[in-house]
Order: sequence, then C-alpha cells, then structure tokens
Amino acid sequence: MFIGFACILVFLVMAGAMYARKLSTLLALPLMAILIAVIGGMHPDEILNQVIGKGSLQLAVAYTTTMFGAMLAELMNRQGIAKAVVRWVAEFGGDNPFILSLLLTAVTALLFSTLGGLGAVIMVGTIVLPVMLSIGLSSVTAGSLLLFGIGIGGMFTLSNWQIYIDLLAVPQSTIVSFIVPFAGVMSALVLIFLGIELKKISNLPYIVVSLVLMACAYATLFKGAGAAQAGQPAVIDPVSAQIVFAAFLLLFVYALIRHKRNTTTLPGLALATPFIPLVLVLLCHWEIIPAFVAGLLFGALTTWQRNSVNTLTRSIIEGVSSVVPAVIVMVGIGMLYAAVTAEPIKQAMSPLLAAVIPSHALPYIIVFTVAAPLSLYRGPLNVWGMGSGLAALIRKSGTLASPAIYGMLMSVGQIQSVCDPTNTQNIWIATYLGVDTKAILVRTIPYAWVGVVCGLCLSAALGFVRW
Repeated sequence: MFIGFACILVFLVMAGAMYARKLSTLLALPLMAILIAVIGGMHPDEILNQVIGKGSLQLAVAYTTTMFGAMLAELMNRQGIAKAVVRWVAEFGGDNPFILSLLLTAVTALLFSTLGGLGAVIMVGTIVLPVMLSIGLSSVTAGSLLLFGIGIGGMFTLSNWQIYIDLLAVPQSTIVSFIVPFAGVMSALVLIFLGIELKKISNLPYIVVSLVLMACAYATLFKGAGAAQAGQPAVIDPVSAQIVFAAFLLLFVYALIRHKRNTTTLPGLALATPFIPLVLVLLCHWEIIPAFVAGLLFGALTTWQRNSVNTLTRSIIEGVSSVVPAVIVMVGIGMLYAAVTAEPIKQAMSPLLAAVIPSHALPYIIVFTVAAPLSLYRGPLNVWGMGSGLAALIRKSGTLASPAIYGMLMSVGQIQSVCDPTNTQNIWIATYLGVDTKAILVRTIPYAWVGVVCGLCLSAALGFVRW
C-alpha cells in the first residue's frame, strides 16, 4: 500500500512541477519513470535494462510513424499544397459567413489530419483567420473555429493512432470504429457553435442541410472503413495495392514529362496529397507507415520539378527534425509505461485503481465526464503527459479493457486539444488575434465538454465497457 501512495505522490509532485512550468514534460516523464521504479524496489540493473532500455523502445513504431507523417507535412509546406487548398476554398466558398466559415473549418480539419506542429498552425492560421475576420466573425469565434478544426483533424492523425496501438494494444479497426462517429459528433457541435455565434435565424436551413450532409458523409465513411469488424486486425486490400502501384507508374511518367518541360506550376491533382494516407488507411485498410510513404510519393511526383530531389531530401530531414521533441516525449512515455507495469508497482497500484476507476458504463460516463478537466496541463488524463502511465496501470489492473481506456482518453482529450491555454497553438492564435487564451477556453469548453459526454456514451454504446 505504501508503494501505491508513494507513486501517487510522485504523480502529484510532477504534475505540480509541470503546471508551474518548473519542469518540462520531456524531462518529467523519464524522471517520473525512474522514481517510480526506485519506489517499487526495482534493482538498478532492471531500471537500466527494463525501464530505460526497453522502455525507450516501447513506442518505437509510434515515433517512426510520426517521422513519416512529418516528412509528408513538410513536403506539403514546401510545395505550397496546404496553402493552395486553403486559398482555393477561400476563393470559391462565396461570401456567406456561415458557409465560408464552415468550409474553412472543414479544410483545416482535413489538412491537420496530415499536418502538425506550430509551424503548420501559423501557416494555415495566417490565411484562414484574416478571411474569417473579414466576413464579420469576432476574434474569439474565429480562433475557436480554427482550434475546433485542428482538433477534429487531429482525431484522424495517423501517427497519433499508432501511439494508442502501441500503448494500449488497441487494433486499428477499433480506433476507426470509434473515431469516425465521434468525429461526426464533434463536427455537429462545431455546426451548433457556429450557428449560435452568428446569431442569425436565417442560418438555420444551412445548419439542417449541413447536418444531413455530414451525417451521410460520416455514415458512408464508417461503412466503407468496415468499422463493423472492430477489434479485428486490418487486412490490406490486395486490389487497392495493385491499383496504387499502377497509378504510381503513371505518376512517374507524369513526373518525367514535368521534368522535361521544366514545369513549375502546382497542378490541381497535387491538392489530393493530404487525403491519400487517410483514404488508404480508412477505405483500403493499409497499414499507417506504407500509407504515409504513398502520400509522400504522390506529393513528390505530382509536384515534380527539376529540384525536387533536393526538395524531397530537405523535407525528409527537416520533417524529422521538427518532431524530435514529440519523439523524446514518446520515449519518456515508453519509460513510464515500463515502470508502472513492472510487477511490484502493478500489484501496489491495482487495489487503489480498482477502488476509484469505474468498470461499468454509467459510472464510467459520470466519473470521466466530471474528471475531464484533468486532461488539461499535461494532467493524469492527458496521454501526452501522466495519462500514459495511468492508462498503462488501468490496463494492467484489468479494471477497464483497452478499448474503454482508448475511448475515455479520446473523449476527455477534446478539452485538452481545443481548450488548453498552455497549448502552443492556443497561445499563438490568441496572440495573433489579440485576445486572451482564457477567453477562448471559456467560449469553447461547453461544446468540448458536451463532446466528452457524447464520446463516453459512444464508447459504452460500442460495447467497450460493460453495462
């Protein structure tokens, strides 16, 4: 029992240090892992080999996936693909504030299924925000819509999926079965948010039509992704692999023609680049890394110029460089996972977790709805902070199954991804718009919290937690 309470004390002290910005997450996670291992009575050799050595490789596939995703994002930035997509929507979206704002939020979500990092937020934000302000939206509303778009796009960020696959052993198909309908719910909440913010009854028909179209789109995606077979491993469609191979042969010929003609314009076909990995994973059941490689090749070939070899090389190098902090955090998460799942710590913590973690649907929904703000400030329900260790402990204790833990983390994570005043994107957006991050927090948290309730209910409805 002493070990369990001592581990909780370590969690609390580290949480306080991160909240007070006395210690960065990059250092707090590995330090927490070592302290917990020492408290658990692990031998120094075990700490070196199991916690530091094997633990640092626990999420190897996840951070490798993150690197490939960053390569694709960097290529899109360098070739101007992301800017072209946003500008195309801004130019052809008309001048209706509701429709244009909705389209800009949607394209932000689509782009951030591939893009990531503050640089991408600045690139997209400097185009999207002035357009929103020019059509009469307030600064707080415009910033909130951008954050909602980033949050919904983040649900489909394939490199983030891999973290849950590695950390919780959740099958890719289970993630799809939850994330597609949940993204639909969050999209509907954004529609309601926009309608309330604009305060025009004339927008009601647009809201109804948008909800119907959105429901049809997500239902089609849900069906096409084969989400009914949640829990089963993804099986790559061999026909899709042959089609993609043939398509790339044609694209290679197209690239040769561009090279010979010294073409430098951006073709419309290149605008499909950010969607290639998603289509291959959701509809063709590809693994995530091959899908990213396909997207990288598609983007390079469709935008080919005589300096594209150098551009691709720089995209690979700078893309990997941009995610080094995230990779280090994942190394720390792996160490913490290895420490808390060691037998002495697991035995000490399991009784405590069994007493406080709900194992049935109704308490599960109520408890985690109330506790959702604990996902803020790298708190115990934030998978990018202490939540990784807590998730590992809950899984090992057997209190909740892995899908239920995943559904909970994704649900409460909406408050963190959209509302957290310490997020770098929240800080930049608030500074750019001349508003306080707390103003964005107050405006967005009611909708994010409703999203939490819906996500937890969805998790229960899908059978992730027993009734």
